[in-house]
Amino acid sequence: MRPASPRTMSSAVPARRRMLRSFGTLAAMLAAPAAFAQPQSANPAAAQRRSLVVGHLLDRVGPQADLARDYLAGAKVLFDATNASGQGPRIVHMVRDADASPRIATSQAIGMAESDHIDVLFGPGDTLLPALATSSELSRRGVQIVAPLSGLSLAADNIWFTRADYQAELDAAVRQLRSYGLKNIVLAVSPDFAAGTLAAGTPWLERMERDLATRAVTLTGSVDDSARRIAATRPGAVIVAGDTLAYGSLGRALAAQGWYGFLVGLSAVSPAAAREILGGHYAGGVVVTQVAPGPQESTLRVVKEHVARMKQYLDEPPSPATLAGYIGAAWLVRAASAARAPGALELRRALQSRIDVGDFTLDFTRGLRGSQYVQLAPIGKSGVPQRA
Repeated sequence: MRPASPRTMSSAVPARRRMLRSFGTLAAMLAAPAAFAQPQSANPAAAQRRSLVVGHLLDRVGPQADLARDYLAGAKVLFDATNASGQGPRIVHMVRDADASPRIATSQAIGMAESDHIDVLFGPGDTLLPALATSSELSRRGVQIVAPLSGLSLAADNIWFTRADYQAELDAAVRQLRSYGLKNIVLAVSPDFAAGTLAAGTPWLERMERDLATRAVTLTGSVDDSARRIAATRPGAVIVAGDTLAYGSLGRALAAQGWYGFLVGLSAVSPAAAREILGGHYAGGVVVTQVAPGPQESTLRVVKEHVARMKQYLDEPPSPATLAGYIGAAWLVRAASAARAPGALELRRALQSRIDVGDFTLDFTRGLRGSQYVQLAPIGKSGVPQRA
């Protein structure tokens, strides 16, 4: 997804790469994914614990690479803490770099089911999830796809979403912006965002245009041309349905047109990377939707626990994506702890539960989407979410 012009991209992409190189310890660990697999315990009591084998295909090069890295980090600290506690299942966390081709990556997942005997696949993003959802081999083997990073809405009976989908995010963003008194809201859409489900002529886009009483702007061709069209309408807010690069590039182009209203991104946007693309002097309102409580919700037990464990295990600050990954992993571990026997059928029964992970509840008793939480969060100059 590259809506920006080559000139805009040339300045944005190196910034993103510099940020990825700066992550330090965890980035070095990702260079050797096998390091994430949990070792066999020498403790006889621990050896008697039932194992849960978690497969994880990490997207390191796609539009969601920044988010995928943080999502993995959040899940990892929960899995490490679980293994250290001696309580619940012993987590065997098998991390592999996902091939850029969804077809080949799906073959990787099938290979992990065959050779590593994974029980679940954790955290796939937008690029990979549609291919996994249609894999008859994974379904036949009883592999459950849990806590996707992706906000897509897919009809498959083995995908367990711990987050709201993109459509719910857009609806909530419009509703919350209007509650602030903003009426002139523009929707800017990358044509391949959400697997093309928001492309021109789709029912979803037509409904959004009716709700907003305006035509959406498709981010094709020159981002500067799109920015001129948007700025001419003097909107109070612009919602960008696109990835981090689309969001940051459009924001910069709008600033060049003298527009500094609310620039709203969905959960597909990495706040820290977006702030770097926008630059330190950007004066507009930077806002993103969050599909799980962010680090700024510091009174919640799950947030306090996560912040402490990020410090303990990785010595890194939390982010919205690390916390979302942590929450997904916490739900998985607590639900799997209730399984009375090994096997895919019993695991599915255990997952169909209502779990409080620490002042935040995921409810799978009525379907395969356990949360509809969406909240707008302003992003500070440092790229950290602030209280609204």
